[in-house]
Amino acid sequence: MTSLFLNGIFGVGLFLLLLAGGAALHLLNMERTYRRVAATSKLKVDDKGEPKANAGKISKDKLKEEIMEEMFTRQGSNFNAAAVAAWMLLFAAFAYFYFLTPEIFPRHNYFQISALASGPLGFAAFGLLVLLFSLVTAAFIPGKVYAYYEISKSMKVAIMFAVPILAVSIFLSVNLGTIYPEVDLGSRSFAFLALFASEAALLWPVYADALGGMR
Repeated sequence: MTSLFLNGIFGVGLFLLLLAGGAALHLLNMERTYRRVAATSKLKVDDKGEPKANAGKISKDKLKEEIMEEMFTRQGSNFNAAAVAAWMLLFAAFAYFYFLTPEIFPRHNYFQISALASGPLGFAAFGLLVLLFSLVTAAFIPGKVYAYYEISKSMKVAIMFAVPILAVSIFLSVNLGTIYPEVDLGSRSFAFLALFASEAALLWPVYADALGGMR
């Protein structure tokens, strides 16, 4: 089990696979919803989802845009702020876990950047760079993805709770970087579980909707 937490190829692949799966399922969810709404409206569509001739001169993209606007749900400013923070921390926790110490990727890690590793605020600068790179993506998700889902109160709590969980993962990874070359497998394992449990919580609205549509 310990080797699982230290297997960088497996972890990075799983992290990216979950993200890619979420993105693909979101597009499928939107397409399924578009077809369902279009089929029950006055505008009939053919097998390819294109409006039929008797529907008037409206394009598929225009029809889809109007339907998506109807679906848009405001999740609340507090939730959106927490979701943005959670997604930013997710990418930071990922970078800290896999690239802060050499034990997972010996040739690709924080200690290979001498300007950071030798500085007194190197750990903080490393995290800040990751947060800045992830800001655009993190800010995009609540308004452009979550807004099209019915998110239950318990699901919102899970997403908001990801913020402190990810903070713990980051803290443990920073501690591992501080004590390196000593290795604390307990901290490493908990940081791993916290990272992927949080990613699952953040992506769950998309996966849950997809699973519901397959029934």
